[in-house]
Amino acid sequence: MLKFLRSNSPVYYFVLSGTLIPLFIFNHYYSNTESELIWPILNLIKANKITLYLVYAIVIFITSLRLNLIVNKSVFFEKSNYSSGILYLFFMGLSGMVHLAILPAIGNLFVVFSLENFFKIFRNKPCKIEIFNASCFLILSCFFYAYNIFLFPILWLVLYFIRPFQWREYVMPIIALIFISVYLLPFGYFNNYLNNWSTIWWNYSKINNLNNFIEWGFLLFSICLGLLIGLSTLIFTFIKSNNRYKKIAWVILSLFFLCLIQLILSKLYLNIQYPLLFTLLLPLSILLANSIINSKYSWLVGSYLVILVIVKLIISFVL
Repeated sequence: MLKFLRSNSPVYYFVLSGTLIPLFIFNHYYSNTESELIWPILNLIKANKITLYLVYAIVIFITSLRLNLIVNKSVFFEKSNYSSGILYLFFMGLSGMVHLAILPAIGNLFVVFSLENFFKIFRNKPCKIEIFNASCFLILSCFFYAYNIFLFPILWLVLYFIRPFQWREYVMPIIALIFISVYLLPFGYFNNYLNNWSTIWWNYSKINNLNNFIEWGFLLFSICLGLLIGLSTLIFTFIKSNNRYKKIAWVILSLFFLCLIQLILSKLYLNIQYPLLFTLLLPLSILLANSIINSKYSWLVGSYLVILVIVKLIISFVL
């Protein structure tokens, strides 16, 4: 089932991305009335909704393509494939929240740039530049999706799992924060962007949905089942792998569990009424792609994806 996800041919990727993205946008556009939607990005710019759909399509396509490239360059997969990017596109579309996902999608792109720098870190050479770059990208992602601030501990977790202790490397995230603040905060203050950024954060907390309980149940079901499948394969490959593979695995796992913390805290303490799991889709896509490539039971992932589609259709059109 879904054997094409194992292929290293770019044809499958471009055909699927060229099909999935317009399909999900078409479904969103004709399934929602304007009175029901909150577009937080309109607090920053005044743009036609068609333009926003185009921005969304371009951003998630670039993010998925970049995700494929950096994972394939690492030692996480023995051969190149496009499953990570395809799964990311699939999950972003399955969320069905284009009006809310534009800014988080841009934030995800910067998180992918951070991952690219994390994968360049090796035990036997200094990594201050990589940590500084990763910190800057992660901080920039917070400007587009404020809840990415919960991911900031990954900067020190990566150093802990990969590098011997060097105090200069551990202070690089703080230096990056000061560097970004010196340039962006005065600009944001004098141009009123800080107020708009705070408004966007607050707008996410006011989002409500009539199927709130059902949506959260669907979310928990998806995460738990995907986590079970992804981690079962990762544990199996982790045991047989070399040290470099284990370092990459720790980076992905750190991001995954910090995203879970982000999701839980946004619900319990910020009272988010709608499941916002945009950043979580990045590590989940990589873990499930690992199951597709390395598991003897790759049909489980195919069954999992089919179940998700069926349940989502039932929630959207029956309940």
